[in-house]
Amino acid sequence: MAGGPAIEVRGLRKRFRIYHQRNQTLKQTLVSRGRGDYEEFWAVRDISLTVDPGSTLGIIGANGSGKSTLLKCIAGILTPDAGSVRVRGRLAALLEIGSGFHPEYSGRENIYLNGALLGLPRRYIQSVYDEIVAFSELGRFIDNPVKTYSSGQYMRLGFSVAVHLDPDVLLIDEVLAVGDQSFQRRCLDRIDQLKAQGRTIVFVSHGLGAVRDLCDSALWMDHGEARAAGPTERVVGEYVAAVNAQEAARLEQEMSSSPPLPGGRAGVGITELSYVGRDGPTALFETGDPFELRIAYTAPGPLQGARFYVSFVREDGVVALTVPTDDRLLRDQVLPSRGVVRLAIPRLPLLEGLFRVTVGIAEIATGEWYTLLDRIHPFRVSPGEREERGVALLGQHWTLPEPVSRWLSA
Repeated sequence: MAGGPAIEVRGLRKRFRIYHQRNQTLKQTLVSRGRGDYEEFWAVRDISLTVDPGSTLGIIGANGSGKSTLLKCIAGILTPDAGSVRVRGRLAALLEIGSGFHPEYSGRENIYLNGALLGLPRRYIQSVYDEIVAFSELGRFIDNPVKTYSSGQYMRLGFSVAVHLDPDVLLIDEVLAVGDQSFQRRCLDRIDQLKAQGRTIVFVSHGLGAVRDLCDSALWMDHGEARAAGPTERVVGEYVAAVNAQEAARLEQEMSSSPPLPGGRAGVGITELSYVGRDGPTALFETGDPFELRIAYTAPGPLQGARFYVSFVREDGVVALTVPTDDRLLRDQVLPSRGVVRLAIPRLPLLEGLFRVTVGIAEIATGEWYTLLDRIHPFRVSPGEREERGVALLGQHWTLPEPVSRWLSA
């Protein structure tokens, strides 16, 4: 490993053919002179990077941006059409589920097969065999053919083999998303151990939290090209800003292209909805941000005894919050025939997700709806740095025990 970077990529380019119509007969082949109807697609364009020994590089980007293709070129699975790749040291790769496994062989036989492919002596594989099986938690199934394994079992065995066979360089694709939460945490802990041992790691993931925690530097790929490279926080921040801008434009387009809001019973209806955040109108929020929903309404005359109703519904149909106005305040209140009602939430309690609102106006006395608009106007909530999962915050507060030294010295 001495004398240069662990991984060195220079001017790498990789293309594929996308066939619109393949030749099905000999006649078609002769008429087309062997050429099918296809176009060339460059999955990776002029990528250059170096990864120093003992460092960890995170590769991020949207689906189809070339991340996995780049990793396969580094692993030697794909041959670049241009440029060069050099890897110093023993390389282990955890790419697609089941890659490197013979489906007819048992888990035990595949462990020895993978070790042999890495050039490791059988006695070394025997010395770590029990650790591999224990980490994978596949003891009951280790002698079954791997073709009978689930995707999660494939990933468990593949990861366990890759990290226990003494790699100098470890390549990891997004396969960790397959495992359960407990095993994912164990995988991340194991990656931390490999980092501490000075191993070089290239990590492809959509999990930006894991990239921030694990990686010294990051590469953002976009349509096969390097959009940004450098310190992890800067690159991830630029990527998140770009994704947010795209999402905001998409949500704005969806709202602007929505049909006019329908009228309601007795001429009472909602004419416009809008969201306002910390810096003005927006459809993107973080958990804990100030949030305001503005509801413009119209009525044929002064409106009395009306209840306004808002429900926040996540994209999967889960109702997160329902917030009606207080009937005690509005029962005798006379509102102008046209106006704007504002629902202000100082700290938005919703957790990550795409949400829509169900908004209505009802007659307090009878409970009948003047108008009810179901799940319209999307907005996105991102978690920021929060670790909570679910639908909404509880306003929770943890109380921890006092340090023993405090009450011992009292």
